[in-house]
Amino acid sequence: MTATSPVCPDCNAPYEPSDNYCRQCGMYLAALREVAVAPAAPAIPARYERERASLPAPVKKAVTAVAIGTALQVGMSLTGKYLARQAAKQAVNAVRTKPKARAERPKPIEAAKEVQPADEYADAAAVSETVIIRRVWIRRP
Repeated sequence: MTATSPVCPDCNAPYEPSDNYCRQCGMYLAALREVAVAPAAPAIPARYERERASLPAPVKKAVTAVAIGTALQVGMSLTGKYLARQAAKQAVNAVRTKPKARAERPKPIEAAKEVQPADEYADAAAVSETVIIRRVWIRRP
């Protein structure tokens, strides 16, 4: 130990700068060493083109694939909503509009019979749809 060697902050015993622990009390000394700090890189580059140009080829392909996949997902979602809305409109219009029948005059013999109540669900239509979506993530090492 030299005269300029640092001392332990816990027991004031001198130690070598290369020591990880104090030989007297066992305090962890490696945390007290000065560490060189590199300046941080800017968080956001000035232009996307420069950032993309600096990426390796597989990363460029992955970024492109993710962008295309996201665009397709959004497009299919909007298309699906549009088609579902159109199908619902057609179903509602089919229920609301009754087929145009030829107006017939009731015959006197039939007019004497009891009037049967009309089936209020005769022109009804039911629409049922089941959508199953399965997303599978495959990770390859």
